[in-house]
Amino acid sequence: MNPNHLNEKLAEAARYALLRRLAPAIRHDMAGALQPISMMAAMLDKRMQKPAPDLVALSGNSAAISALSREAAATCMELMTWLAPKDDKPVAVGEGVASCIGLLITELSFRGFSLVNQTAGIEPKIAKSVLRNVFMAALVALTDSSDNPASLTIAASVDAAADGPWLLLSLQIEKTEGESSPGAPHAYRPLQWDDVEMLALSEQVELTHTPASAQLRCRVS
Repeated sequence: MNPNHLNEKLAEAARYALLRRLAPAIRHDMAGALQPISMMAAMLDKRMQKPAPDLVALSGNSAAISALSREAAATCMELMTWLAPKDDKPVAVGEGVASCIGLLITELSFRGFSLVNQTAGIEPKIAKSVLRNVFMAALVALTDSSDNPASLTIAASVDAAADGPWLLLSLQIEKTEGESSPGAPHAYRPLQWDDVEMLALSEQVELTHTPASAQLRCRVS
């Protein structure tokens, strides 16, 4: 088999493994977006059963359900782009990292990890696929292979090299005091570093890692 074709297949397999790990978080966020609609509909149903329904209140409930439905649809459509990306527009590093870790912060908290995000306000842009594939895979692989409780620090800087600006995105885990917790069972197999390496290769990202850290180096868009 052609080496390039083999690498594409391995990257595709790694992408599938990552999505299987992210699927419970995506499902949880979708359910969270839909729950307020159900609650508001139940309230509307109770008010309609009264002998003399308050039409003004019913009108307000109806408008609220309409607004919540639009918000839920937008949220679900955005979450679906994890499964079927619409584009690969560059995104500001701080904004993109916040969006990515927001998907996993609840699960990681249950597993005993605390996140320290130092990328807020970092404006240089990189491809969204780099964050959603390589960064997220590195985050999952690093926490899969680390003991808890622990603190995970995410930082970013720009390297003004002679061949153009490069972004350095780092993840560092430090053990913290406290009792370890069993954490949530994995929805799929633990992610391995060879999975992350194949995704980094497919996205043209330089990856280095140790048992307690990972660093991504990629061109600024």
